[in-house]
Amino acid sequence: MGIQPIDLQTLYTQLEKVGKAQAQQQQGAQQAQNSQMDVNRLKAEERLSKVQESDTDERAGTVREREGDGKGDAGPGERKERPDGEGAPAEPDHEVIRDPALGKHIDISG
Repeated sequence: MGIQPIDLQTLYTQLEKVGKAQAQQQQGAQQAQNSQMDVNRLKAEERLSKVQESDTDERAGTVREREGDGKGDAGPGERKERPDGEGAPAEPDHEVIRDPALGKHIDISG
């Protein structure tokens, strides 16, 4: 079934109304987006202007005892060497063998 001339006449008269309705829909969506952006901006400004409350830690108010008797503690700026060698770097478990001719000979035979 094809388009009749009377249908085209009706269509052309209604095009202006359809165009206005579509323009209003686009403007409404744009206005909604702008208002949402304004709300987000206000929330962000409010959040930045407020003082943030820190996380509460249950152990924050407790006093911790130092290890040791306090007599052999190092003063400020002094380092205390541990007798068990914890401060020294650990030695590797495997031995590394290096070849003195490494990188000096190029084998081009495929």
